[in-house]
Amino acid sequence: MNDPLTYIRPACPEDASRLAEILVFSKRIHYRRIFQDDAFSFGDLQVWPIAQAFLDHPRTLGGYSVYDDGFVKGLIHLEGDEIAELYVDPFFERQHIGQSLMTFALGRILHPRLWVLEGNDDAVRFYRKQGFTFTGEWQLVPGTPKYEARMRHTAPAEQVPGKIVRVTVDRPIGSRHPEYKDLVYPVNYGFIEGVMGGDGEWQDAYILGIRTPVAEFTGTFRAVILREDDAETKWVVVPEGMAVSDREIREQTMFQEQYFRSRLL
Repeated sequence: MNDPLTYIRPACPEDASRLAEILVFSKRIHYRRIFQDDAFSFGDLQVWPIAQAFLDHPRTLGGYSVYDDGFVKGLIHLEGDEIAELYVDPFFERQHIGQSLMTFALGRILHPRLWVLEGNDDAVRFYRKQGFTFTGEWQLVPGTPKYEARMRHTAPAEQVPGKIVRVTVDRPIGSRHPEYKDLVYPVNYGFIEGVMGGDGEWQDAYILGIRTPVAEFTGTFRAVILREDDAETKWVVVPEGMAVSDREIREQTMFQEQYFRSRLL
């Protein structure tokens, strides 16, 4: 029996009509009872405009992957560390396709986040089963009186290079170390919420490949700097798709790592 993950591939323009069908019919079936807006469900929400938008702007397919075991039965849309969409054709629900798409996402992203619509109880049960919990954040769905809640994956994840992580920057480029005022940060530096570091605080991370100060950053976990004379380790995060050599990592983090004995993993 084939591994279900082998059926997942990047979406392409030829998938436009199937993507649109899945999006339209899934939303009608699962959201109509919540919004109770037939004018939108059967008027505004149509297959052709969505398919045409994909064909007119093929770059928007960049974050989409599909479950295709002969024809497309489901889709997942990833944006950084966010699961923006996950839908299975209603005719093929309860065949573990959604589970396979979620496993695919968890293999790429460390602690992904998503929004779930209030009243979508089936989705909430599914996400809870996958290790997601509510964060306490809510937002109004534009143009409606309904709210959606933020959920975040909190189950243990294998911390390996290649996954997508979000860094909250508390020491941007040009800032000074809070204790050692002569130490100025030439790279953005922050922490990854949800991952505990060796000092009992959130995991620290260097961000390489960004030349301007930022408040937060989503990128690829590239490497670990293991300090042999300190309880902390430092993660290295770079823009998705960016190649960086071990030598470049060493050179760009030496401003602080020169004070420790460390090795790169």
